[in-house]
Amino acid sequence: MAVDILRKLSFDESAAFYRMLSTIRRKGSRNNLRAAYVEDKKRLDRIGFSVPPHMIDFQTPIGWASKGIKVPASRIRPDGFTLPRPSTLLDEISATFEDNYLSAVERMAIESSLQHSVAFVFVTPGDTTLGEPDVIVAARTALEATAEVDARTNRVTLALEMVTPLKALLYVPGLTLRVESGRDGWMVTSEIPNASGLIPCIPYIWGWSLSRPFGRSRVTRPLMGYIDKGVRTMLRQEVTAEFFSAPQRALLGADEAHFTGPDGKRISPLDALMGGLWALPDVFDEDEQKLVRPDLKQLQQASMQPHSEMMRTIGLMVSSELSIPVGYLGIIHDNPSSADAILASESDMIAMVEHEVDLGYKIAHEKLARTVLAVKYGGVTDAMAAELRGLSAHFANAGTPTRAARADAALKYTTAFPNGDPEVAMEEYGLSKSQIERNLAYVKRAQAGQRLDALVAASKASPAPVFSAGG
Repeated sequence: MAVDILRKLSFDESAAFYRMLSTIRRKGSRNNLRAAYVEDKKRLDRIGFSVPPHMIDFQTPIGWASKGIKVPASRIRPDGFTLPRPSTLLDEISATFEDNYLSAVERMAIESSLQHSVAFVFVTPGDTTLGEPDVIVAARTALEATAEVDARTNRVTLALEMVTPLKALLYVPGLTLRVESGRDGWMVTSEIPNASGLIPCIPYIWGWSLSRPFGRSRVTRPLMGYIDKGVRTMLRQEVTAEFFSAPQRALLGADEAHFTGPDGKRISPLDALMGGLWALPDVFDEDEQKLVRPDLKQLQQASMQPHSEMMRTIGLMVSSELSIPVGYLGIIHDNPSSADAILASESDMIAMVEHEVDLGYKIAHEKLARTVLAVKYGGVTDAMAAELRGLSAHFANAGTPTRAARADAALKYTTAFPNGDPEVAMEEYGLSKSQIERNLAYVKRAQAGQRLDALVAASKASPAPVFSAGG
């Protein structure tokens, strides 16, 4: 298929494109390995001598990598924005983020960032003549996109989004370039101006630090090693179970005649075990010149307990590595816990999630809101920037407090601050931003109705004016 070429990439554009493409490919092997663990497709490289070759295919996947991603990702829940003053722009942001598809895209980006350490969200203008929304938000994994970030300002300076293996979007200051691979290499097929020189790319990062500007994956090398150990342990347990289901016996003093049928053919060990093995005749021992009675002994089976204990030990190490309760890994560590004990066991995970939300995801969520407005309006004016000053992103509580605990916290707040902001009290109670906004709108409607009733009552109570004939 012919490609409509607009122009070639410039020297700087070409250098940036191939540099970022090389980054995606260089990191691809490790990211694909993590994906294999998360999707339960990784097979053991080294089995060990204790497993027979014909039982190697008995490998059972363990979903610890997926569990280590989905559990904390489910606790990162964006919950709207606030401004210290009424704003029409805030209404625009809220209306945009109420779109279920946009929320789903952001949630998928958050989950992907835990898997690969970073995910990228791109905001581009849509073609309304084709029925597209005015703003399109798309998310890409680290297998499909990358970016370059200024170390001092923490702003994205370049970004690359691989739409397909042969099509890509290159984001440079002021322009989004559609590039396609052809006979002469990668060529520009179209140019889209960016608002105010903006790079509409927002990295969502887990484990952001000075030494790792694009974070750290939850699927760490220790975790991959523990999963391999767990699969090997389960495989050994399967081998032991196979032998356990067939009791091992030893027949002392047996003769070849005991395993030969009347037709002179050899009797299979299974038929011998199921048949007349229990009534073997004595055989004459020529060396001792006497009859010898065969002695049947049952060998003691190997216990499966060591495998279960080893699996429990590995599970405890995985729990420590992932900072999630060991019960989430399918390992019963002790007796069923009370609700308070369960919350206490989750404290490390909740603290970790709250730290990551405050460190990176709040910043990314706010950047996404500002970028959506910039793309929608073709830039951010000084008046818009002033109106958006103080924009704050909110996330739902990462823990699982009970309704009674939330109600108690809200009651204590209203008792301590009787004239405090009722919106804060509703947040303490655990209401979502949409529920709080509905409550406030209801209060406004009720107050407006009360004022109207008061005006009507006042008009009825006032006597009608009397005009004199001369007046």
